[in-house]
This record gives sequence, C-alpha cells and structure tokens, in this order.
Amino acid sequence: MTPVESRVLHFGHFEIHPADRQVRLKGSGPAALGMRAFDLLLVLAESRDRVVGKHELLERVWPGLVVEENNLQVHISALRKLLGPTSIATIPGRGYRLTVVEHAGDTPGRADPPAAVPAAASTPAVAPTLGNLPAHGPALHGRDADLTHLQALLSGHRLVTLTGAGGIGKTRLAQAAAQQALPQFRDGVWWLELAPLHDPALVLASVARTLGVPATAAATATELVSRVAERRLLLVLDNCEHLVEPVASLVLALLHGAPAIHVLATSQDPLKLTQEQLLRLGTLKVPTDDLRAVTESPPGGDALTLFEARARAALPTFALHAGNLAQALDVCRRLDGIPLAIELAAARLPLLGLAGLRQRLDDRFRVLTTGARLAPARQQTLLAALAWSHGLLREDEQRVWRRLGVFKGSFGLDAAQQVAADEGQDGWEVLDRLGTLVDKSLVMAEPGDVPRYRLLESARAFALAQLQAAGELGGTARRHALAMGTLFDAAGQRRWTDSPHELAAALLDDLDNLRAALDWAGHPGGPGGASSGDAAVWVALAGASGWFWPLASLTSEGLLACLAALTAVNPQTPPADEAKLLLAYAQLAHLDNAVEELAALQRAAELFLGLGDRQSACLALSVRAQKLAWQYNHQASTQALREARALWSPDWPPTLQEALLQAETYIHEAAGQPEQGQALMEQLVMLMRRHGDARQRNRALAELAENLMIQGKAADAITVRRELAQHWGDSAASDAAMNQANLAASLAWEGLNDEALAVARAALPALRRIDRLKTHLDHLALIAGQDGRPVAAAQTLGCADAYVAGTGFGREPSEQRAHDRVMSQLRHALGDAELRRLLAAGAVLAVDEAAQLALGE
Repeated sequence: MTPVESRVLHFGHFEIHPADRQVRLKGSGPAALGMRAFDLLLVLAESRDRVVGKHELLERVWPGLVVEENNLQVHISALRKLLGPTSIATIPGRGYRLTVVEHAGDTPGRADPPAAVPAAASTPAVAPTLGNLPAHGPALHGRDADLTHLQALLSGHRLVTLTGAGGIGKTRLAQAAAQQALPQFRDGVWWLELAPLHDPALVLASVARTLGVPATAAATATELVSRVAERRLLLVLDNCEHLVEPVASLVLALLHGAPAIHVLATSQDPLKLTQEQLLRLGTLKVPTDDLRAVTESPPGGDALTLFEARARAALPTFALHAGNLAQALDVCRRLDGIPLAIELAAARLPLLGLAGLRQRLDDRFRVLTTGARLAPARQQTLLAALAWSHGLLREDEQRVWRRLGVFKGSFGLDAAQQVAADEGQDGWEVLDRLGTLVDKSLVMAEPGDVPRYRLLESARAFALAQLQAAGELGGTARRHALAMGTLFDAAGQRRWTDSPHELAAALLDDLDNLRAALDWAGHPGGPGGASSGDAAVWVALAGASGWFWPLASLTSEGLLACLAALTAVNPQTPPADEAKLLLAYAQLAHLDNAVEELAALQRAAELFLGLGDRQSACLALSVRAQKLAWQYNHQASTQALREARALWSPDWPPTLQEALLQAETYIHEAAGQPEQGQALMEQLVMLMRRHGDARQRNRALAELAENLMIQGKAADAITVRRELAQHWGDSAASDAAMNQANLAASLAWEGLNDEALAVARAALPALRRIDRLKTHLDHLALIAGQDGRPVAAAQTLGCADAYVAGTGFGREPSEQRAHDRVMSQLRHALGDAELRRLLAAGAVLAVDEAAQLALGE
C-alpha cells in the first residue's frame, strides 16, 4: 500500500497533497489553509472509516501541547467553510468523522450523509483568511493602551518583542494585535507556540512547518528564507524565553533575507537584536482606594474588571457592589494586578467565597491552582508559572533572584549588592545578574532618576520559598538588616549638612525594608520564617534609623522600635551602637519618663565622649539640658548646657546649633524670662533660612511662635502659625498637626473659641496618629470651658493632671498658663468640691476619651 504521505487523496471537489501540505480545490487551485487545520484534515482523512475522538485529535494535531478545546472547534468550522457544511460530521460525545468518500482520480466523490457543497470555495464572503489564528481573538482587559502601542510598533517595525513576567498576559495581547494586523499582510499571520519545544534544533523545522515549507526544503535557515523571501506575512513566535539564541538567529536571517516578513515575539527575555523594538508589559492597573469613585464610575479595562469577568464565569451569581468592593480591590492589589493570578483567584470563588479567598492569599501557591484544564501546564497554577521562569535561569541567576526576595517593596542598587553577593564576591557581578533578571522580567525596574527595583509580591513569595529551601534565609535576612543599617546611618550622618527632610523623603521607599529588618533582627521567626534574629544587629539598626522617624512623621513608631531594641543592649554591645540608640530613644520620647530619658542622655553623652565623638556628645547634652529645663531644675539644666557649649566648635555644621539654641531658650522660658529666648529663636529662624531647608525653617518659626505665646503675645503667635498653616497645608504630617493644635491653643487664649474648636477638631485625627494628644489636653480643656462645657473641661483637665504626674516633668509654660486659667474658671463655675470630684473622674479617662469629650465629639 502506498504511504499516505506519498500519494494524493481525492475527496469530492478537493484533493489533499500531504507531501506539499496543500489542499487543492478543483477549479481554483490550492486553498489557503492553516497548519493546524491541514493537520486536522489529514488525520480525519487517514481515519475516514471511523469516528476520531476529540482527545485523539488534540494529541495528534497538537502533540505535546495542552490547548483549549475550542481551538479544535474553530479549525473544524474553518474546514467546513472550505469543504462544505456536511463534509465533517460531529458525533456528540464521541468526536468527528470525515463524511466525504475518497475516490480515485477524477471520479466524482459522494458524501454520506449527502455530498459536500463547496459553499466557502465559491463564495468570497466566507473564504478563509490566510494564517492559522483562531477565528476570534481573546477578550482583553486593561490593555487598550498597550494594544494601541503594539499596533503602532508592528506597523513601523519588522521585529517587535513583547516582554513581561510570566502570567502577565503577553500571549493574549499578541493574539489580539495579530488579529488586528491581518489586513496588513497579504500572505497571512502565522502563529507558532514555542513553549513545548525543548530542543533548539527544532526551532527551524517548526517555523518551516508553520509557514508551510516542506522539511526537505528547509534544512537550513538560508533554504527556509529562500522559500519565503517573497511573502508578506507576520510570524508570531510565542514564548521564546527558553530558546532565545536559536530564535534570535533564525529571526535575524528572516529579517535580512525576507524583506516583507515581520516578526512579533513574546518572551520574558528580549532577543537582543539591533532591529528589535521592545514593549515591556506591566501589570493591570488596580483602581483607586476611593470606593465611592470606583462605585460611581465603574472601572473599564483594569484588574478589577478582569476579576469581575472571571468571577462571573466561575460563579454566575457573583456581582460587585459596595459591600464587597473593598475586598475585591484588596485581592487585585495583593496579586499585583497580574492577570494569571487574578484569573486563578477568581476561579476559587465558588469554593472559598470572596472573604475566604482574601484571607487565604498569604498561602497563594496552594490557593491559586485552578487554571483552565486545557491551558498550558505552566499556566494552570501560579506556582507552575513561576517555576517555569525560575527553571530558565542559570544557577547564579537563581541565587541572586531568591536573595532579592528578602526585600519588602523596592530596593536600590547598593542594597542589592550587599544582600545578594557572597562574601568576597565582586558586587558588579550581582548587578550584572540583576540586569539579566530585569531583562527577563523577573525583577521590575521602577521609573525614576535613582534606579530602584522590586519583585512583584507573588514572585517575592516564590523567591522566599526558594531561599528557605536553599537554607539561606537567615543569612540573607541578616545581610538585609545590615544593608538597611548602612543605608540609614549614612544618610543620618549627612543630615547636618544636607536637608534632613529630603534625606528622609529619599528613604521612604525603604521604609518597609527597615520595618522588615527590625522585625527580623528583634524577633525569632522574622519575615518569611527566618530561623533567628540578631540582637547586635537590632540595636545597631534601631540606633542608626532613630533620626529618620520624626522626619517621616512616624515618631510613635520609631519610639516603640527604640524601646524594644533597648531590651537587647548588653555588656557586649558596641559603645557606638548603644550610644546612638540611647540618644535616638531620648529624642523620640516627648517628656514621657524623666528618669529614663535623662539617664539615657547622660549615658549616651559619656559613651560618645569615650569614643571621641564630640558632636554627638554635644547633641546629647543639649537635649538633656532641654529636658532638665522642663523639670524646672535650673541648676542642672544650666550645667548641661554649659558642658554642651564647652564641646562646641565653630567649624562644625551650623545646624548643630539648633539643639543648643533650643536648650538655652527653654531655660529662659522655664525661668520666667521668655523674652530673652525670643532673640535666640529669631537667630534659629535665620540659621535655618541660610541652610535652605524650608521645613527646618518652618520648624524654627514654630518654635518662635511658641516663645511668643509664652510671652503672652498670642496675636503675634497666631499670625506666625497661620502663615505656617499655609506652608504646610492640610497635611497629616506631624509638624502640620502640631502647628494646628498650637494654633487652636493660641486662638482659644485670644477668645476666638469657635475657630479654636474647629481647628482642634480638624487636628484631632493626626494628633491621635502621632500620639501627641496628651500634650494638648490643657488647651483642649480651655476650649471646652470657654465653650460653656465646664464638666467636660474639668474631666479633661483631670486626665492632663494624671498624665503630667506620671512623667516626672512639669508642664511647659504655655500649658501651665492654660491650666491655671481653666482652673480659675472652673472654681468659679463648679465650686471646689464638685471640681475635685470631676478632676478625679477625669484622671481615669484614656487620653483619647478626654480629648473627644473636650471637643464635644
């Protein structure tokens, strides 16, 4: 018997030529038929005496691939359009059968059921388009701008590579662009899925087969190019990342020898050819946190839209509404807007529900495991997608990637070198590996003047798991903490000459890394399950970062971090680390515990002097003098100031005088001579103006306003604080909140109580966040009393008395003046006995309760 491959098969009005891979229609020559459709017809022709099951067809036409079943239906439909609607019968539940009878030569064939009518061959309206794309492109969400950009690139360039992380949606976008590009290419658009290929030698043969070139005529790239040199077509090469070199070599040959051929590639790694135009695909946008805005203007084409579409497919009763919108947004955000992750998450809704899905995302690799059955294996679970990407890396690239997983949020180059390098390794090698990971879309490069990088959260979870499996998590976490210590300490050393607020602002991107490092160093278990912390690293890091917290409006968080790290100080702690931590703690604490704060400053000064660090010793003594002033210990505060001034050197940065000037001013104010401090505060304002830091200047103006208030010049203080309010706006930063609160105090003192009440109420949330309500209770009591609410005023004052009594410090002068005025008003309004009862009742109130009572909330 003649082999099928070597003979022509005759069926009715068409012939199958296996050797040439052609279907010829009588009277019109070869038909335009895609590679998969031809293979499908050939299998049916070879098995014309039986029904061929769907699974057999999938295995024979797409060997080694997992594809969606609708691909089979699309190609069957195309064949029916070409050969006639009854040429292929569907046997429900079993498969398909070719119904046209084979005949020899030109003998008319017949169909059983009735003969095929060549409707598609004779009717141009239904003639198939050249190429092998599915009849309908995929649904896209959030990719309108990307699609437009890709179309423009395809129109103007012959090689475009669509890059991006695994699961980001490169294939779907390429399919959509290819569908829209069909009219531009007379010889069609041809798609080749490369993921199943593992042998580089098969790339040439696969491309030849896709383009309909017999294998015998395409043994080399030169021969293939000669066969397609005159064609005008678009070749789409999907998933090239594991075959970059052979793909690049063949594409280069096509670009040089076939001038009308265009190539669109999808790959996690660029082909790195001169002609290549890159489009790096990012994650889907997650809508704003403003739930009302999202509700009033339903999002179109973003992560939430994709989630809703897939959720409805999995659970038809699902609908987004005000009650579940926040949960859906959080799911999309925690999945970084990655389309694959969102689709897998939505598929879990019938089992888990939205709340359950959200709660279980920390275990995402077990939750996100329900991909489409016929999707490629690597896209059926999030873990498989990441494992595919990981498997494409060399061992040294894998090592760098897993170590970068210890970063929480973004990170800079220096920190990456410190964390990912082995001892003695050249840091430039790490940067080279980092560049490779960015090229492969496994690390995201963030836009900006200063390079920063990040791993998407799912990739980070995978990297941490790899780090744990490699036994490197503890060591890498320690290097991460050391890197954060180096970063924050270096910036802190520059705060006397550079703008401290700009330095702090530049470090905000590393805030999550700082938090993670402190968490690991101080707590066994640490981030990602690191086996143990490190007390020495903890102390050093907390001290090195102490200056940062108040400038970032996070004073309370910084204070808690320092208090916790102080428990790890021991006789082996390096003196420099202990001294920095003690000074940081005392500066962050605001007259909360006189004994501990003053002892910490004394110990810090002694340690700094022992180390020969006169600047830091001067600062510690200056702060000690400030705090002693509010103990109203004139002798001790004056002595501390004298010791600080003895250390001062004129060649030091001028801004180091700030603490000295404040200390001397406080001493004058505590001694009842505030007018002598006004000149010092005006000097501080001029000093900060020359320094060129607007926020430091504003803080100096705030100190001047406080001095004016103590002098009884409340109207002047109001003028300064109104000016500051315009500079700071409605920011929730600590400086702006304190200015609002002090403005309210000045207004109340001047009798402008309605405005004082409104300003104080506006300041309340921010004061609560920065834990400074307790220092304003006396003024809030004054506002309540002048508002005609003596009971609330008395209870608020009782809470203030209890707080002050527990600190070991006295009230500052402005608070004492407010306290005395309220007490005088309340004795007149309530009488001594009732006042004592209400003060006692207020003493047991929480600070927040007393504040809300005073403000009538």
